[in-house]
Amino acid sequence: MNSNSVGVFREREIDGKPFHIYTLSSQTDTTTPSSSGETVIDGDDELSLQQPLFLCPSLRLRVHGENNSFTEFLPYNTSPHYPSITGVDQQVQQLLDSDSHDDDGDEICKLPVVPIYWCNSKEIEYDQFNCGACERSKIGTDYYICLTCDLMFHKECVESPLEIKHPSYPFLSLKLYNRPGNRVSCMCCALALFSMLYHCPTYKLSMHPVCAMKPIPILIDHPKRHPHLLTFFPKQASLLCDVCGLIKESFPTYVCVRCIFVVHIDCIYFPYVIKICRHHHRISFTSSLPSGKWFRQKVDNNCGAYTCNKCSHYSVHTRCALREDVWDGKDLEGLPEEPEIILEPFETIADGIIVHFSHSHHLKLEISRVYDENKVCQACILPIYEGNYYSCMDQCEFVLHEACANASHKKHHALHGHPLTLKVVPGEQEYYKDYFQCSACYRLSCGFVYEAGYYRIDLRCASVSEPFEYQGHRHPLFLALDRQQELEATCQICQQKATFLRKLNCIECDYVICFKCATLPFEAKYKHDKHFLTFREGKEGSDQLDWCEVCERNIVYSRKDGFYACDDCCHSSCSLFAWRRHVYVETWSHHNGY
Repeated sequence: MNSNSVGVFREREIDGKPFHIYTLSSQTDTTTPSSSGETVIDGDDELSLQQPLFLCPSLRLRVHGENNSFTEFLPYNTSPHYPSITGVDQQVQQLLDSDSHDDDGDEICKLPVVPIYWCNSKEIEYDQFNCGACERSKIGTDYYICLTCDLMFHKECVESPLEIKHPSYPFLSLKLYNRPGNRVSCMCCALALFSMLYHCPTYKLSMHPVCAMKPIPILIDHPKRHPHLLTFFPKQASLLCDVCGLIKESFPTYVCVRCIFVVHIDCIYFPYVIKICRHHHRISFTSSLPSGKWFRQKVDNNCGAYTCNKCSHYSVHTRCALREDVWDGKDLEGLPEEPEIILEPFETIADGIIVHFSHSHHLKLEISRVYDENKVCQACILPIYEGNYYSCMDQCEFVLHEACANASHKKHHALHGHPLTLKVVPGEQEYYKDYFQCSACYRLSCGFVYEAGYYRIDLRCASVSEPFEYQGHRHPLFLALDRQQELEATCQICQQKATFLRKLNCIECDYVICFKCATLPFEAKYKHDKHFLTFREGKEGSDQLDWCEVCERNIVYSRKDGFYACDDCCHSSCSLFAWRRHVYVETWSHHNGY
């Protein structure tokens, strides 16, 4: 391979501090980067230095596409350099010497790319830029534009050599590939890699060019995290981080030999006080935990974690607490905690009589002993079965379950990072009027709604908290899946892999259930049955349970949807009831005049 196509890292200084700085092997050590990312020329005769010219990545891709299919990882085989550098690929030279248009009439990019100075002088916004090579809007250091195809590129994507010797993997080579056949994410920034990437097939290492060429500090002085100087240590594959408790070979690792302290570069700068959507108090970072203190899954007592100072035995893994869907990104250290104002949902007038914020009349507490299909809670849109409920004393058919009447006016929920406000009618919507679509289960509802901006969940989904005791499973359920795992998970009940449905999972087994199925009543009442009907999964069906008394059709048993059946008496004297999901829509429509 031509030496001009191999990128290496050399020890250089940025603002007087030692770094591993990426450079092409053909470049000399006459330039020094500054903290702003700009290149400073060392020496007085700047004009004597010839700056290299680079091909448009579209031209490299054209040669690449002519030589390969599009079914797997495909290695690039052309240098990024313009023909002014010796040893340029012959196919590139042939394209440059050919007509200005190819056989399809598309113009061939024959000119070298040029820097975009308006981009390089400031931090670019995401909506201003999309790289024509890697197809990402990721922030880089500098940018180029091709005057022929009018595409913009990261500096790193333009100058990307065919191979990189990275300091984090001193005994490996990362080679330049294009169009991976399967979904691949950058091991550093976790962004999906659509096109150009550096990859090592042997160890399945993949990096975005911007991440692969990022300067790496050799020494880090951060007394807030550790009192001694931390040194870059490249062989990190077997080192457990003392802050997050994980071995992450994708992150540069630093050590303090005096203290036998190991830390990833991003863990050094983790915040100390944060607020997460999974807990109603602030949590603080601690370097170690008392023996036996754990939550959900065991937290290593010798490694860092986030704990609540107000709730004993509440601890969270460091990286779990800092997930994008859990933490709002704000460091709260040094900021006073605002007192939480509690607004009661109703005012007590007398014993058993209240005025609820959602209704202008007095409501009286009553006990339901006989099922009345016409009594439906206005908050959760479920029937009133047995138990306590509030009804309007002015006979206007307004009814609330006692639990729904006690629903808090403000709520912190694990599904959303901001407080939710309980409302009778949702705020302004683009698609619906007088009803809304729940963001967790995607059911349509005209009941009460918990709302924050455009985020809305119904009362049933809002009642789900961790740990969630689902009657159809022997273990407690949690929101423990990260967003990628949740997108790929399949619900055990409806067998849907719907990416828009939120899902709960069991951390002791592989059980997963979506919010739509988890919030179905486990027991239901039917007007022609004296007993409650119990929900059963489709796999529990048998030849004896083969007829639905509502739709008067055979129940098709599969692992999908499930059904309701009576467990309290023989089948011959008790109706069988398959309560499909459309029944809820029909019930809601009937009671609301639709």
